Amino acid sequence: MKRVVMLTLLGLLLAGVTLGSLLMAPSRAQNRFQPIPVHAHLVYDNENPDWFLSFFPGIGKTSDDFSKVWKKNLQELENYPLAVATVPFSGREGRNAWVAVSQLGGPAALALRWRLLLSPPDGVAVSRPYAAWPVWTFEHPSLPSRARVRFTLTDGLWICSFSTDSHDIYRLIDTFDGRAASLADRRTP
Repeated sequence: MKRVVMLTLLGLLLAGVTLGSLLMAPSRAQNRFQPIPVHAHLVYDNENPDWFLSFFPGIGKTSDDFSKVWKKNLQELENYPLAVATVPFSGREGRNAWVAVSQLGGPAALALRWRLLLSPPDGVAVSRPYAAWPVWTFEHPSLPSRARVRFTLTDGLWICSFSTDSHDIYRLIDTFDGRAASLADRRTP
């Protein structure tokens, strides 16, 4: 009898810890400035991203295919704080990348990650994961031919890069994981 009670208590403790770790994300993981490199230029930061998203006709109220994909699969991003920045990355062209980071809650990020892994919408494909984080590619005919849109979902953030180099998302993940200086180190939340 003692063994059954002990195994039951340990099983309940394991289930509680597992559920808690799935639903809770550390505060550092929900800081939308954490994946943005320290040398970035912050363009937009607001608790309500509707104003910024209204500048993109594909995300707005139009009825094109891009808008349908957005509304069907990523509409919940409209309800969370958003930060947008330009990041000068060194390279052949001295190019800039656009970075968007939305601060999702832990359960929302987890649900969106599973939905994208199990049934990605049209135009979204799974890419090579990096440092334990899954990465997706977004392609649409309305995007310029040289544009590379990659995004990932961490414990509490949606991180997206829009640039000509598909490896920029990996630089953002490195910054998020603390391998490079972050804009969060420079700002006080």
